[in-house]
Amino acid sequence: MIPAAGDGASAECAAAIYSAAMNGDRPMLLKRVTAVLHARQYVVFFAIALFALDVGVPLLSAWLYRGAAFAELLTNKWGPLADAVAARSAVIAGVFVVYLLLKTWLRAGYVRSLTGPFHLGPANRGQFARLLGLELILELIAAAAVGAGMLAGENVSVAGVMVIVLLALYLATIYADYIVILAGVGPIRAIVLSVRTVRVALLPSALILLTVTMVGDATSQLLSGSVTTSLGRAAPMLLVQCLVMGAVVFVADVVLIVLYLSALESGKLAPRTGRPSRSSRG
Repeated sequence: MIPAAGDGASAECAAAIYSAAMNGDRPMLLKRVTAVLHARQYVVFFAIALFALDVGVPLLSAWLYRGAAFAELLTNKWGPLADAVAARSAVIAGVFVVYLLLKTWLRAGYVRSLTGPFHLGPANRGQFARLLGLELILELIAAAAVGAGMLAGENVSVAGVMVIVLLALYLATIYADYIVILAGVGPIRAIVLSVRTVRVALLPSALILLTVTMVGDATSQLLSGSVTTSLGRAAPMLLVQCLVMGAVVFVADVVLIVLYLSALESGKLAPRTGRPSRSSRG
């Protein structure tokens, strides 16, 4: 079972995830994933909207910073935090703050919708604050990666090492936001539990991360290669990218949540107990 959380999120998730179809005879992972996808198929539109937000805001901040043509912005996006720091712009910083708050609110609702009835936002202020802390950490990592990339310049070796380090960080935190919502823990504890979950399910976790990354890169390159003019003409391809990547991310999220719950059921995420002290021995 999911460990008890103070906001009641765990009980809500347990009731939704462990349906009758999934409880019988401890079905295989594929059967559990299929059951959740069938039960939560409408949430794919939520995933598409979140991906559209993640695409649109970096484009907006890049335009505010550089004012370049749309085709150039597509290939030179840093993200709102990096843009705000580089431009020293209060306006872009404001865009980042609004984006972070909105993204956190919607992400909490999205994960809750994957594991229970539809929700637009978090269960309470505590859940929102915990997820906000995690999202801020992830944004800082992304901004630091941009800065490191600028320092590396055209050094291919350094750039390659940075890509590996960044993928390792993303892999280590791949379960963290689900754990914040499902287990009701803070961001640091969620990252620790995410690392433990990755150790339990290393191969599927790595394959999911690589698949999403490769599909994302492919759709981005397709979009960049076919867009040479205005946003209006690029809109159809942007829509296709959001639809494809939203669906891919939705499936990946479902698989990752099931992997986390399976690891939790197995008892492999339980805290390690040390040897009893002398005072506790009979």
